[in-house]
Amino acid sequence: MSGRAIVLVGVSSVGKTSVSEQLQLQLSEPFLHVGLDHFLAMFPQRWKGQEFGPGPGMWYDDTIDPDGAARGRIRYGDAGRRVLAGMRGAVNALLAAGNDVILDEMPLDETIVPGWRRDLRASASFWVHLTAPLEVLEQRERSRTRGQHIGNARGHYGIAPDDGWDLTLPVAKLTPDEAAARIIDAAPFLRAE
Repeated sequence: MSGRAIVLVGVSSVGKTSVSEQLQLQLSEPFLHVGLDHFLAMFPQRWKGQEFGPGPGMWYDDTIDPDGAARGRIRYGDAGRRVLAGMRGAVNALLAAGNDVILDEMPLDETIVPGWRRDLRASASFWVHLTAPLEVLEQRERSRTRGQHIGNARGHYGIAPDDGWDLTLPVAKLTPDEAAARIIDAAPFLRAE
């Protein structure tokens, strides 16, 4: 039987990785944490942050908004597209082997969430949209010690669809362990654990 999936979707700096780590601590069964950052890290350095702009891998499209704030969008070419498709295949292979998975996903563009909804092959899934106001995200972004790219939160803010979630969780005033506890309380297949 396929494993179950908790799907955490949100913009950069909303706390997906921290909430995933707390879920792993609080759940009575082992859930594997699989995130976009894990797959981006597989690229050789010159492909995962292509310094000279567009190419086959992934790069930041950095601009400055009229208010002077940095805006960074992650873009990708053919090799980046293959990594994203491989991530969906890898998660489905883990699920097919009976593993439970916490999927930590940031919508790079409008195709990401619909692609997961179409392709995810879990026996049960619980879709969570983690949200926070942009000013909170930008403050968190400035204080990040890993994976910091100023403007990334602003650049991807509002890309995820507003509907179709099992739980929309505003996390600005929640600690990661509080957010994890709310997810566990809300997910039908987790309440029985």
